[in-house]
Amino acid sequence: MIKLREKDGISVYRTDDGVLKVFERAEHRREIEFYGILQGCGVPTLRVLAQTEDSLLLEDLAHSPRWRLGQPEDMDDPNVARAIAAWYKLLHKVGREFAALHTLTAETDVFTLTNLRVLAEKFPSATFWPVLFTHYDTIWAKIAALPQTLAYNDFYHTNLAVARDGAAALMFDYNLAGRGYAYGDVRNVCSSLSPRAQAAFRAAYGATNLAEQTVDSLICDLVGLWTAAQRERFPAWAEPMRERLKNGALLRALEDLL
Repeated sequence: MIKLREKDGISVYRTDDGVLKVFERAEHRREIEFYGILQGCGVPTLRVLAQTEDSLLLEDLAHSPRWRLGQPEDMDDPNVARAIAAWYKLLHKVGREFAALHTLTAETDVFTLTNLRVLAEKFPSATFWPVLFTHYDTIWAKIAALPQTLAYNDFYHTNLAVARDGAAALMFDYNLAGRGYAYGDVRNVCSSLSPRAQAAFRAAYGATNLAEQTVDSLICDLVGLWTAAQRERFPAWAEPMRERLKNGALLRALEDLL
């Protein structure tokens, strides 16, 4: 057995039988539940060869006859983008009908007054925070009114499996998956795709909800700043979010929402 990586209490090993993921923390074991949810809904996943209450044994992409691991060049391939869109479209379609959707966590769960006051102290703004706190109830009502579905929340090519014949794709690693609004996933995918791949993805996925886009223009950065605030060192990927708070772009998004 060879250890491939260990991070945040999740250890990954390559064994003779497949790839073993061991979850030390209870909150990370929701990935085990999510495999079951997707399989029960008919959404393609990697094959689960065995599982316990704190581990998963999955098929190894290095030896899979059907799937290969995603590569950076896939982010510029319109055919791969269309295959990704098909997986997300199915995820969001069946997710809207999932009976226990309300039991899953959502990225918007961090949008509480307590958390926002923490952010206001870490990232001061004389113009943004007073408006946000004044209209908090109105904003939360708009968030709560959005249609909910299953959401993946963590798109990147390292979490992507592509069929060896190019006909299909799926996402794996569900430690951040839960419920949410569909546009959050669409934006998340498109941010990693090249312009031509993004166009192919959007055409294959279809229309998105304008109300979701308007909410997302605000919530995306706030969720990102909250995630960054939990790190010992402020991550480079969150710097554009902090800049949008400073330059007034986030305030304009808030005003558009209101």
